[in-house]
Amino acid sequence: MWHTRLLFACLAVSLSVAQAQFFYHQALGLPSKAAYEPDSPYVGYATADAHPSVVRNAQWESELPAELSKSARFYNDPVIAANLAKESLLTRKEMAVEHREADKIPREQVYKLFKNAGWLSRR
Repeated sequence: MWHTRLLFACLAVSLSVAQAQFFYHQALGLPSKAAYEPDSPYVGYATADAHPSVVRNAQWESELPAELSKSARFYNDPVIAANLAKESLLTRKEMAVEHREADKIPREQVYKLFKNAGWLSRR
């Protein structure tokens, strides 16, 4: 008789321990958009938030004739432009560039380096 009680007690303890090991996943009421994503997909894209050299480069490229711009048709596609803008937005682990180290290197030094490496023709 006491064997049966002991068996039921062990069974009850094992069932209560086993139930605690199962975790049923439930959908949480999370927002569909991450907190770090801006409201507009174009925030920081060639606007006042952009680095000055990025704005200068965009201005220079916009003045090029279409035949010199190899990818004019590619970038003028609105779907591609929107997707590229989304990919370049800041996320949690990215930071905006305030001072570029590359801007501190004189262009003459870069030219001399490429020329001495043999990547440019010596004139």
